Amino acid sequence: MANLDARTVAAAEPRPRPYRLSDGRGMVLEVHPTGAKVWVCRTMVAGRRRDIGLGGYPLVSLKEAREKAAAVRKQARAGLDPVAERLRVLRERQAAEAARAEAEARTFRVVAEACIAAMEPGWKDRKTASMWRQSLARWAYPELGDMPVAEIDRAAVLRAVGEVWRTRPATARKTLHRIGTVLRYAAAHGWRAADNPADARILRHAGLPALPGGRKQPSLPWARLPSFWQALDKVDGLGAAALRLAILTALRSGEVRQARWSWLDFSGPVPLLTVPGEVMKGKRSAEVLPHRVPLAPAALEVLARAYAEANGTTATAAELPRLAALARDALIFPSAKRTTPISDMTLSAVMRRLNAARPEGHPAPWRDPDGREAVPHGFRATFSTWVDDTRPQEREAAEKALAHELANRVSGAYCRSDLFDRRVALMAECAANVTSGGGAAGLQLAVATG
Repeated sequence: MANLDARTVAAAEPRPRPYRLSDGRGMVLEVHPTGAKVWVCRTMVAGRRRDIGLGGYPLVSLKEAREKAAAVRKQARAGLDPVAERLRVLRERQAAEAARAEAEARTFRVVAEACIAAMEPGWKDRKTASMWRQSLARWAYPELGDMPVAEIDRAAVLRAVGEVWRTRPATARKTLHRIGTVLRYAAAHGWRAADNPADARILRHAGLPALPGGRKQPSLPWARLPSFWQALDKVDGLGAAALRLAILTALRSGEVRQARWSWLDFSGPVPLLTVPGEVMKGKRSAEVLPHRVPLAPAALEVLARAYAEANGTTATAAELPRLAALARDALIFPSAKRTTPISDMTLSAVMRRLNAARPEGHPAPWRDPDGREAVPHGFRATFSTWVDDTRPQEREAAEKALAHELANRVSGAYCRSDLFDRRVALMAECAANVTSGGGAAGLQLAVATG
């Protein structure tokens, strides 16, 4: 039976010694000399008398104290220790709050940075990490950046990529791939469910339209190449020199830009440039052999011109063995910093300037059959088409020149010849065609016909 009421509790005055006012059923109000008032429930726990605090008055009212005392008595009757139960509940609450705070702190932006840092050592190009950060900052972070990775669902991914998906398909694919990689990284660390909401195949059923099939890089028809070479030969600078070497070797622009003088070898019957395995597109040295490239006399002239451009001096093809030995591991096409290669945009800028040099009202002269302006990477397709149209019997050698892998990996494991001897003649013929010259009339025809 309850003995206390709210007025009695509020009126209880402090005394020189602590005293208690009983509310019945083991609940008392303990009044201290300082004026503090504390609710206490006296009960039996495992055969022993225990005084269990219920909180202080007035923070805990009489009604709340009675409810707490009832809960304590119920736990005691069930054989539980109310104090231990209280500590257990407190620990669980603290752990849940800590987990929630950790999840809230583990946002997509934070996890993306951790993911990039983990993958960066395996990337060949130093710019890759910067490109990831820029694209995620531009397209993903506005919607996903501050979201905990555990809470990102398909609807959030759709909102993030919706705009770029409609306007810039190529960028959209890369952005979605990078979002998916970050979420897989999070799942691998147990920070979210393994389901990946950035799966394009599933997102298409959730409202993301299918992208149109991508077109290949625009390339110059091979019949136009001699005229283009004449125009390019008048352009100074390392960007133009690198573009000339790419055309004569069928190398990717990245492989040309990273080329070093130590890659050249003049000890054999044919001068050659060897691209290390780790520089080849998307490869590691343990996975692919170095790529040997025979150098035609025209390619040696380009290299001599590049040496002169980079060092502010003169050079001839005959001097290249000595100059390459002196330059050692220096870059053939260095940027202004000298320690890094020129950028891919440098080669693209050369193409843009050549296309801009046309009479007013005329279309760009150096275009693919679709009317798109040709780009540096397209010259690999130009070389490949030239082989198909004029030397189809050398298709296999052309594939080796392009450093393409066989689609059948089993066959690739056994077909290890790089067909170098056949490629010596093929690349010499390619250089002869490229440098044969279209003359001024050819250039005028290109401008006129577009």
